[in-house]
Amino acid sequence: MANLVEWLLSMAENEEIEAVVIGEMGWGDYNSETVPDYASHPRAKVLSWEEAKPLLDYEFNRGFGAPGCEAVWAYTKSWVIAIAQYDGATWPYRIPRNPTEGIMPQMQGDG
Repeated sequence: MANLVEWLLSMAENEEIEAVVIGEMGWGDYNSETVPDYASHPRAKVLSWEEAKPLLDYEFNRGFGAPGCEAVWAYTKSWVIAIAQYDGATWPYRIPRNPTEGIMPQMQGDG
């Protein structure tokens, strides 16, 4: 099992999460019944971490099949953290918030 809050905090590496935008599940709303209070989550709205954290603090299956969590973008001073999925397998990743020398781009989707 995985937890979005734990993923975001680990990818932030002790930087403050400044803002979060929540999207739909990886395949539209499919599998949304597994997310607590999914229908009431604000979509495409900029939220503070304090607003977003309780909405994203749930356990889900990160394995294959329909994605078990929502798409998320989280912003720190240095990073944009997001969720990738391939055939339902999900994992967090991050990219620099600003152009940064020495960080090699990676192709998401290969797990």
